[in-house]
Amino acid sequence: MEDELSMRLLVADDDRATQTMLKSQLERGGHEVVLASDGYEAWRVLQRADICLAVLDWNMPGMTGVEICRRLPQLGRAVYIIVLTAEEGITSTTMALDAGASDYINKPWSSDVLLARVNVGVRTVTLQSQLAQAQKLESIGQLAAGIAHEINTPTQFIGDNTRFLQDAFGDLRGLLVKYAQLAEAGRTGSVTPEILADVDAAAKEVDLDYLNEQVPLAIAQALEGVGRVANIVRAMKDFSHPGGEGMEVVDLNRAIESTITVARNEWKYVAEMVTDFDPALPFVVCQIGDFNQVILNIVINAAHAIAGVVGDGAAGKGTITVSTRRDGDWAEIRIRDTGTGIAPEHRSKVFDHFFTTKEVGRGTGQGLAIAHAVIAEKHGGTITFETETGKGTTFVIRLPIQPELATPKETPQHEAAYSLR
Repeated sequence: MEDELSMRLLVADDDRATQTMLKSQLERGGHEVVLASDGYEAWRVLQRADICLAVLDWNMPGMTGVEICRRLPQLGRAVYIIVLTAEEGITSTTMALDAGASDYINKPWSSDVLLARVNVGVRTVTLQSQLAQAQKLESIGQLAAGIAHEINTPTQFIGDNTRFLQDAFGDLRGLLVKYAQLAEAGRTGSVTPEILADVDAAAKEVDLDYLNEQVPLAIAQALEGVGRVANIVRAMKDFSHPGGEGMEVVDLNRAIESTITVARNEWKYVAEMVTDFDPALPFVVCQIGDFNQVILNIVINAAHAIAGVVGDGAAGKGTITVSTRRDGDWAEIRIRDTGTGIAPEHRSKVFDHFFTTKEVGRGTGQGLAIAHAVIAEKHGGTITFETETGKGTTFVIRLPIQPELATPKETPQHEAAYSLR
């Protein structure tokens, strides 16, 4: 067995003999096995970040394997589940797969079949991780130059204004020397017309009225530049917040605002950005890094769609509108663009892996597929779109404010819900 097919995985079965047999076969295949004897124990183990693959018995005390599958979105990450069942027929198989299982094995099983199915799961989990990492690296590459430009611009006028203040102070220093001489002459009663003339000449040479007007402006502009850099740095820190693999309580408005700021160089030339955040939107439990990535992907796609209409923006810009609101137990985010819209023949493929209409080198076709996986599978939410050719597209993301109140998603992963406006 090749090392890359080795993985730590969970085996959950209430029958000790079955546990022992599964453990022995899987360890011979090079895998490290963690055991659980009932559904509750299995669920506790699955909450560990290092378990991404599990073999679960269909019938277990506490929770069945199928019931565990239905709770997978609460984990906030993808887990490959193989259900072990003695049930026969299409109905039971369909029930397991619809609940969220990735595969199933009928009892009794062959050791070779078990290892083959598990190895398929290992390859799938590894590929998912690699694809997600590649997509993130692609986004980082797209953003790096833009962020550098965004920081460089205010840094330049901070530098320009600081140099102006340096020169202005050099001029004022000579005038201050003349004022000091005048003050000393005043104290000794020896003010002469020559001293007054020297002071007037020095004031005229430095153009005191001009400096009185321009120095406060230079200070204000420098402080504005510092503020802009600080805002970009804060947004970068928020966007790249490590957050771990688990869920945390998140201010979606702030997260979206930070992502928009980080992506500014992607949209500012072709679009005006309009935000309409609900100030009363409650905090939401989610995986912040993945959520930020979803917003980034959609905002960049919106900018590209608008560029398809306005070109470089020289003759006018489009608009990206990002809004949030609460809808009962759900938080809803809408990202609307005035771009090209999605052609009818492409609408059913939008969330497919590797599907893209962009030219080679501008997109991998992974952004929206990963967005769907993050929102629907990791967070138990939904991501849909409304589109009209030539008018634009609105992506609608809905996340459960309380995950336990959300209805498990039943729409197949590649079945995009869309509507014509």
